[in-house]
Amino acid sequence: MALSMHSKDKQMDSSKYVRYTPEQVEALERVYTECPKPSSLRRQQLIRECPILCNIEPKQIKVWFQNR
Repeated sequence: MALSMHSKDKQMDSSKYVRYTPEQVEALERVYTECPKPSSLRRQQLIRECPILCNIEPKQIKVWFQNR
C-alpha cells in the first residue's frame, strides 16, 4: 500500500512540472528582452496573442519569468 501511495505522490509532483518546448522558450525569451517583468495583464495578453503559449497557465508563465 505504501508503494501505491508513493507512486501516486510521484505522479502528482510530476504533473506540477512544466516542460517547455524550444518554440515556447524562444517566444518567452523574446518577450523577456522587451519586458523582464510583465504584469498579469501582459502575461494574459501573451497567451491570447501567441498560440504556442495557449496551453500554458498564466501562473506557469509567471513562474518562468521569476525563474529567468
